[in-house]
Amino acid sequence: MLIVCLDPEDAKEILASFLDANSIVFDAALAGPESILGRITSVMQPLSPQPLALPSELEACSATLCAELQSMPRLKLVLTLGISAHIAVLGACGIPLSRLDFRPGEITHLPDGLLLADGCHFPNKPFPADMMAQRRSALTELSPKIRAALRPTI
Repeated sequence: MLIVCLDPEDAKEILASFLDANSIVFDAALAGPESILGRITSVMQPLSPQPLALPSELEACSATLCAELQSMPRLKLVLTLGISAHIAVLGACGIPLSRLDFRPGEITHLPDGLLLADGCHFPNKPFPADMMAQRRSALTELSPKIRAALRPTI
């Protein structure tokens, strides 16, 4: 599983309860039989701090992400946190933006078999508590879908 988000350094802390609840580990040595091996990519880290990334920035992220996806032959699912991450993944997979809307809480099967799970971005700056709670709730509701997609027999 690959997690694509704007703030990869903060993602582990922000997603800690989600990662623990789904037995997602980042070190193969710590992986148990039911663990999901994951990774958080840093390809989106250099994006400008504007509300939305510039198209040229997303194109550069997509190109880098394409190479990263190709280096992960056993990758089954990409979790995007936010619309910019969603756009970058679509670009990396060669899918036009008009073909697949950002759908938080949903998992989509891409043409090459990769699964795309859309989640909301968790900003690290002050953010209304009720909106943050809604985003955490949406990710919690997405959790069983991700587990079922990655471990259909468990």
